[in-house]
Amino acid sequence: MNTERHQQSNIADTTGFPTRRRVMGAAGLASVAAVGLSACGGSGNEASDPATPQAPASPVDVAATSDIPVGQGVKVEKDGLQAVVGQPTEGTFKAFSPVCPHEGCVVNPANNSYVCPCHSSTFDMSTGGVQGGPATSGLVEYPVTVQGERIIVG
Repeated sequence: MNTERHQQSNIADTTGFPTRRRVMGAAGLASVAAVGLSACGGSGNEASDPATPQAPASPVDVAATSDIPVGQGVKVEKDGLQAVVGQPTEGTFKAFSPVCPHEGCVVNPANNSYVCPCHSSTFDMSTGGVQGGPATSGLVEYPVTVQGERIIVG
């Protein structure tokens, strides 16, 4: 008797209308698809992202030169400035917007490059240029000067 009822529950509704089970299943799939698409969706126009930080209006002292080893970088948030600052070669300091131009995630310093944690785009620490990943344009460069032992951005 149990198997007969089980078999009957799998038979399609003969009225031509979807069963409650199918409607609920379709609604659940639509919700999952919408969440997935919103996580990876975007305008497709990398240059128009309004969230991209701009170089500071006035210079910002971000770190001591000794705070950033050769081949390494740091994230900076200070006095309204958001940046990644690195020392790609001995005595050369470079600063860039930390915002990945692909979808707006904040990149992380990693061994002479910057890596986007969202879609794995990688950027050269010396130039900000794209090394790999879905991004098609590089990071926005900020001006850097070294005054004594201090790194100044802007």
